[in-house]
Amino acid sequence: MNIFILEDDLMQQQRLEQLIRELLSEYKWIPRSISTTSKPQRLLEKAEKAQGKSIYFLDIEIKDVEKKGLEVAQDIRKFDPYGMIVFVTTHSEFAPLTYKYKVSALDFIHKESNESEFRNQVMECMALLFNQKKQLISDEALIFENKHSHFQIPFHDILYFETSEISHKMRLIGKTKIIEFYATLDEIERLDYRFFKCHRSFVINLVNVESVNRSENIVSFENDHICLISRRKVKKVIDLIKEIRS
Repeated sequence: MNIFILEDDLMQQQRLEQLIRELLSEYKWIPRSISTTSKPQRLLEKAEKAQGKSIYFLDIEIKDVEKKGLEVAQDIRKFDPYGMIVFVTTHSEFAPLTYKYKVSALDFIHKESNESEFRNQVMECMALLFNQKKQLISDEALIFENKHSHFQIPFHDILYFETSEISHKMRLIGKTKIIEFYATLDEIERLDYRFFKCHRSFVINLVNVESVNRSENIVSFENDHICLISRRKVKKVIDLIKEIRS
């Protein structure tokens, strides 16, 4: 899980980041990253490269540009259609504009709320993101749909995804079937927090990993399936598997 904060007021920036870190510690939530900035372009550059689910806390007025946060939210939606967007602002009159801008905001938090209310709203947004991990997966199905492909498969049947010999074509390796379709690995990884891009050619389903071989940089699945792991991501894979299983 990635947490992004866009805020140009240093005091408000520190207030929000400190609160988020306190909540992470209190509820034992483990994020992949926390990024705080006052520069919209810097946030967008980092967010576009982020792996896994993300939540964005955006101020609406940045550097005296009243609706800059709304424009940033529109840009986020171009590469992260499923990320959670939360506006944190003094401009409550802009709340109806979130519909006009079609950014599907999760919440709208007023900076001048009392500390208790402010904390509760931030906590509820983060809980919605992190508590998704507590859901049982036995009856879940991955439903994938874009302009090229549409399929549905039980989540627990998915072992991993790999690139194919054809540009932009992926191969889903399951326990009982193989599905080929057009997409990118980054697009696949964003579909679920249990998917992780461990290598430039593979996205794995962390739930179905049977073992990790540190010396050979591979992960193993049932039926003798294996995937390569980039050396710098071996520890991350192990940590994420522990987090999910706990």
